[in-house]
Amino acid sequence: MNTILVSVRKLVEFVMMNGSIDSRFVGSNVLQEGTKTHQRIQKLRGEGYEKEVYLSLKKQVESFLLLIEGRCDGIYHTEERITIEEIKTTKRELNTITELDYPAYWAQLKMYAFMYMEENEISEIDIQMVYARRDNEDTVTFRRHYNKKQLTIFADEVIYEYLLFQKILWGFRKERDQSIGELVFPFDSFRKGQRDLSKAVYKTIQEQKVLFAKAATGIGKTMATIFPAVKSLGKGKSQKIMYLTAKNVTKTVVEDAWKRLTEKGLCMKVVSITAKEKICFQEETLCQKEFCPFADGYYDRLKEGLTDVLRNESLMTQSVVERYAKKHQLCPFEFSLDIALYTDAVICDYNYFFDPKVRLQRWSEFHEESIVLIDEAHNLVDRSRDMHSACITKSIFLQASREMKNINNDLYLQFKKINDKLLSWKKEIINNNQYVFEEKPTFLLDAVNEAVKACEQWLLTNPSQMSYQDVLTCYFEGQDFLRIGKEYDARYKTVVTLFKNDVNVKLVCLDASLSIKRLTDKTAATIFFSATLHPLGYFQRMLGSDQEDYHLSIPSPFDSDKVKVYAQPISTIYKDRGKSINPIIQSIVKTFHTKPGNYLIFFPSYEYMDMVYEEYVPYAISDGVTTIKQDRLMSEEERISFLELYSIPLNKVLIGFAVLGGVFSEGIDLKGERLTGVGIVGVGLPQLSLERNVIKEYFHTSGHNGFDFAYVYPGMNKVQQAGGRLIRTEEDEGIILLMDKRFFQESYRTLLPPEWRNFQ
Repeated sequence: MNTILVSVRKLVEFVMMNGSIDSRFVGSNVLQEGTKTHQRIQKLRGEGYEKEVYLSLKKQVESFLLLIEGRCDGIYHTEERITIEEIKTTKRELNTITELDYPAYWAQLKMYAFMYMEENEISEIDIQMVYARRDNEDTVTFRRHYNKKQLTIFADEVIYEYLLFQKILWGFRKERDQSIGELVFPFDSFRKGQRDLSKAVYKTIQEQKVLFAKAATGIGKTMATIFPAVKSLGKGKSQKIMYLTAKNVTKTVVEDAWKRLTEKGLCMKVVSITAKEKICFQEETLCQKEFCPFADGYYDRLKEGLTDVLRNESLMTQSVVERYAKKHQLCPFEFSLDIALYTDAVICDYNYFFDPKVRLQRWSEFHEESIVLIDEAHNLVDRSRDMHSACITKSIFLQASREMKNINNDLYLQFKKINDKLLSWKKEIINNNQYVFEEKPTFLLDAVNEAVKACEQWLLTNPSQMSYQDVLTCYFEGQDFLRIGKEYDARYKTVVTLFKNDVNVKLVCLDASLSIKRLTDKTAATIFFSATLHPLGYFQRMLGSDQEDYHLSIPSPFDSDKVKVYAQPISTIYKDRGKSINPIIQSIVKTFHTKPGNYLIFFPSYEYMDMVYEEYVPYAISDGVTTIKQDRLMSEEERISFLELYSIPLNKVLIGFAVLGGVFSEGIDLKGERLTGVGIVGVGLPQLSLERNVIKEYFHTSGHNGFDFAYVYPGMNKVQQAGGRLIRTEEDEGIILLMDKRFFQESYRTLLPPEWRNFQ
């Protein structure tokens, strides 16, 4: 017997889905206001009224046992009749609502009535739908009467249509589980170290634990994590996989791994989530039916689109999602999110799991049965800090206050109040460009809270005003600031930055490990993995590890003789950069100009890179060397063009200049002769800043080496990542050139991979 548990709401919403996507502003307090309205109306009900009544129903259809449950808002019990009530709150004018509106609401109410009749063996029942305004006490009520036969026919039709789709999903799952049982590792053999990682991942999932795995570049980490995760599906609690990536370029590698498994017989549904701005069909991402044909009537066509794509596709990449979205006239971004509810695996950015602003709420109900694979996990340290930080900028509120001065006095005064408070702060710290406050800025948060409330009221009633976008910007910035303000504790500091006439107040998250752990604690299992989780203890501390978590470190399996590592004791600190240019150029010429091949030189900043590149070009021209340089704002097409130069080994020298920590320093595969050598200038330390110094002080007072935590470990991680572009397979060989005298210090040298430490 196949058992399906579903809520009344989800049951009818799926069957009755219709209408358009509408991203217009609705306010943040809709849920709270709705709850208060429900409670107010329920209090007014007299004797014989029971509120929030739990109802359930077991329904067997063929080989399926459907367990339906829900909680109706209220039930009237009188001698004459039973009445089931639902209360729906709205901002809509009540005199514009008719009994025929909102068929999904009526379907939900009718299902509750049927469930009550089944449970209590009665033959007739009344239902009433109450629409209540959230901003006043007005209501309108519609009543209907049904007998058992009418509701039985209705319920059978709803359940039948719901099961039509569920049967498709169960067919997929049966096929999936059978294919998993027969699936073998998709290569002739495991690479050295790959089996160890795969076994550790499998054990971690079976025991529902957390694993921190440092595994050298080139052993095949992607397949070593996906394969055991796939084999674990259907065993125990885990039923879904969430594969998180830090960069878009990594997603292609993950898709290729799943494609290979599919070619080996795996039957599994996998979808890739692409950012809205990259997948949207329109020039402007305005998700309203008046502006977008793919939003207009979206839910009328969604069921057909879902059935079509799931029946015919296994790996739903961006191009596949776009193709079916165009075929069924659906918003591709929302379509991918809806597909994700019914797939076995989702490939997406960290944001969709960790960022409180954008994480997949639809997927959250599956977290307890989800295996979460976190690729390039070293990136999560800084990314998670950013996710849990927020700022307020004076110029944004000043502009909005000017806009509102002759439009809405209340909103003008609220914006002016924030501007004035920031201005007074500016006057207090006039001798500094930046300043740190230990305490939560309560006085500012209070003002922002009042402004956000005023914004919400205005936005709801003025959707067509010219100043709408300026107010909306203030609203979202204020909301984010308030959300982080609620989290503010010893892990936070307030950093105030002055720039000309502007003031920026940032609530800086110094340590997001607790926030990470709260989420990973909810999963079936979590795997953090990277080639550069070194030192491992640092990353365990920063990513929310506890004593029960597993950890694994797999050394490089490749012949160290295949990599020639050289180092030049050049001072690259800021004050010596001018003097370092010629020694860097001479090192590049001496090391890379003598052997044809493709090379990449990484620099700690664009500015430094440009300084060296400008003086290096004449040497390149003289020796017939082809050069290319990473630009600050490269488009996707320009990045592809950059890498395409490395697609074919040359019989001459190609040297690319790029930035440490950028798109070309990690997550790209340049196997074999595509890359002959890598040069690294500096030790990658983040630029000295007040914010970094605050992080340093925080960890120093926590008993750690603050400078290492804030600067050295993040910097040397970039160095390891950049060098890791060189050796991707057992056949690869090449040269690494380290240019900084700090590499000769023991404290830095020990942070290099073991096979690099005996450099010449």
